Amino acid sequence: MAATDDRLACPECDRVFGSGAGYPDFAPEVRMKPGLGPFYLQDPLHVTRYESETRVAFLNLMGANWENGLTPEGEDDYLRTMIRPVDGPVLDLACGAGRWTRTVMAHVGESRVIGLDLSVAMIDLVRAQLPGLCVVRGTASQLPFTTGSLGAVNCSNSLQLFPDPRAVLQEVGRCLRIGGTLTAFTFRQAERATYRHFQRRHEQTFNVRAFRVDELVSWLVSAGLELVDLRSPANTLLFTARRAG
Repeated sequence: MAATDDRLACPECDRVFGSGAGYPDFAPEVRMKPGLGPFYLQDPLHVTRYESETRVAFLNLMGANWENGLTPEGEDDYLRTMIRPVDGPVLDLACGAGRWTRTVMAHVGESRVIGLDLSVAMIDLVRAQLPGLCVVRGTASQLPFTTGSLGAVNCSNSLQLFPDPRAVLQEVGRCLRIGGTLTAFTFRQAERATYRHFQRRHEQTFNVRAFRVDELVSWLVSAGLELVDLRSPANTLLFTARRAG
């Protein structure tokens, strides 16, 4: 990227992107998909309550986490254990208000981390709370990074939100350097038919989805990623994949 005033020019695609808001916007024409879930993530009046209230309720409902099989401490411990970056920046994909970004920054160093999100409200909040973080606005299905440039990617509590999660994993695979890791936290489809019915209604209301483990693994393989760890407390999924050589 070449900087000109408050704009960034891409020498590969000849597009010019603005940075007048204080951060590069690589998706100026893109808005978040409809649905109650995406609404909560972009409403300025709600984002300050998202981490303490909405996310907790969503984890219990979508992930059947009523008995705290997955705790915030467990989420952080997983990242500290499984993130193994090679050389290059570490991307916190769909960083939101910075809940997991803080853990990633403490683990690999503040200067290595880039936060990417599509919600302007979330970006404003994370920039206020983590002023040392490099933040960009962009889409997960068209990451603004060159092939093989990232040392690691984290994607916590976000894969279920993307319109095309398979395409997102393809992009992660493209951008990761060989040996770089993807850590992720999302939700699996409930095995009990009664709870799966309840979970499906939640998916429809919030415009999100839960995954079958076999489909996720097949998407990882097609993206050039090899699964190295998979855990499933309640109906959540924590997994780590590595960019194959």
